[in-house]
Amino acid sequence: MMNVRPLFILALACLASIQMAASTPADSVDGNRWTTNFSLQSDWYLANKSQEGANRLSSISYLDGVLRNKFLEFGARLEYKQYPLPGREEEKGWGLPSFYARGRYRGFDLTLGDFYEQFGCGLLFRAYEDRFLGLDNAVRGALLRCSHRDLFRFKALVGQPRNSFDRGARLFSSERGFVAGGDLEFSLENLRMLSSLKERGGTLQLSAGFLSKQEDPNELTSLRGGVISYLRQPRATTSWAMRGAFSLPAFNVNAEYAHKDYDPNRTNGFIFRPGSVALLTATYLWGKSSLFVGARRSENFDFRSSRLAEGNALRLNFLQPFTKQQTYSLAAFYPYATQPNGEWAFQGVFDTSISDGSGKGNRRKTNLKIYGSLAMGLRKHWIRPEGETNPLAPELMGTDGYTTDFLGMKDLLFREIGVEVSRKVSQDYSFVLGYTHQDYNQHLLAGHAANGDIIHSHIFLYEGRHRLSTQLTLRTELQYFLSRQDSGDWCYGSVECSILPHFILSASDLWNVSHAREHYYMFSASGSWTRHNIRLSYGRTCAGINCSGGICRYLPETNGLTLSYLLNL
Repeated sequence: MMNVRPLFILALACLASIQMAASTPADSVDGNRWTTNFSLQSDWYLANKSQEGANRLSSISYLDGVLRNKFLEFGARLEYKQYPLPGREEEKGWGLPSFYARGRYRGFDLTLGDFYEQFGCGLLFRAYEDRFLGLDNAVRGALLRCSHRDLFRFKALVGQPRNSFDRGARLFSSERGFVAGGDLEFSLENLRMLSSLKERGGTLQLSAGFLSKQEDPNELTSLRGGVISYLRQPRATTSWAMRGAFSLPAFNVNAEYAHKDYDPNRTNGFIFRPGSVALLTATYLWGKSSLFVGARRSENFDFRSSRLAEGNALRLNFLQPFTKQQTYSLAAFYPYATQPNGEWAFQGVFDTSISDGSGKGNRRKTNLKIYGSLAMGLRKHWIRPEGETNPLAPELMGTDGYTTDFLGMKDLLFREIGVEVSRKVSQDYSFVLGYTHQDYNQHLLAGHAANGDIIHSHIFLYEGRHRLSTQLTLRTELQYFLSRQDSGDWCYGSVECSILPHFILSASDLWNVSHAREHYYMFSASGSWTRHNIRLSYGRTCAGINCSGGICRYLPETNGLTLSYLLNL
């Protein structure tokens, strides 16, 4: 039976936050005046049928509160996940997992408690939250930031990353280690000798970062030739990174390299091999067009604060995805997850805009986007033959694992090329047409395959927006997924009606055309009033992999009623 005490506490806290916000000025120019901000996010799911070992009613709720003035800031978060949503069972628990005190004075900024931060683009370190995936690796400890006249920015931190509610009522978990590091970034365009670059609107940044994790050894053994061997593990793993960025109004280039000392862990089979990541991106703008190109090589760079962690737990860094972040359902049906332990990734995106017509109000615009992505596995020369078929073979534990050539590539992991055309036909109608071809190595990425290791797919999409009146807008979607592998062809259609300024009604159907011929209907209604947003939906979702920023997790099929509520004060 569900314990209602945490829900009662959450409701009281919400009511208190509303009362405090109503009696506190929203803003003030006086640095000694205090302001408050509160937000409540709650998602509830009621399954049509009870399943063995699972609650029919599940929910996840967050209540955030911040009290601040010009110099001080205090914040805390209450979470209720005692009966978590399907697929997020590892997040089970409730309590106050996040609280902090922050002080700012001139160029100094000190935080004590739980905080989010990153160095550069996150190759070396990133602590962040993604509620869609249930990912939260906030660091509990101390963070110091300081800067001087826009010339340099310095960050230093020490603490322990979060892993759901494993700390219980303790400040820190004795079963896990700590991290410490720093990052220094110089903005050289502010130097007098480079003032001409700044006058042209350019920037030049050089940066360096360092991160170390401390962790007690675990009792890890392997059996070889009838003899039990114990794995000697490092108590500290150090890593560093260097990066540079140069930009002009029409051009920018970014480069970063990160290195990690040997770090035997569960995701690399406990091998003693250093890891590295090299990244290079460039963007060029001319007229109404732009071009982005990028490349990244990652090797043995799954970096976590615990060597036994897997899945999305206790990640210390973030490798930005080099694939298009698809927003259409069928184009994201087989999403690609970044492979930190071995990947060459490339991406290119071309955007242009064409206008026609003359006179204000008669101008029509056509946008064209062409994009492509390629991800290849590294060519690895394994020290033992078992590694060719099983990279996590026990025989590799304690060895260097493999050797590589910097430019060596082997297996195709993912390939994508696509085009999108969007056009505003009139003041009342616009549309998007798109085509995407994808090759997804299901055998290597998901560990299984049907009708071939690689899923070859062709995806067609249409989206139309019709403004029926000043307060009524209709949006329609039609998508088709064509493939001979795995579950075959899929079709998706949706209709969404927006009634300004408060309501949105929608209905959709995802249909497996080829094999199961299953329908996944979904009906929803949402409304927003001032600070409140509520959404009610009923229907069935398809099991599959969901990704955000190259980080993925599997979510099971659901069938039932979902209620989402968001309050911002």
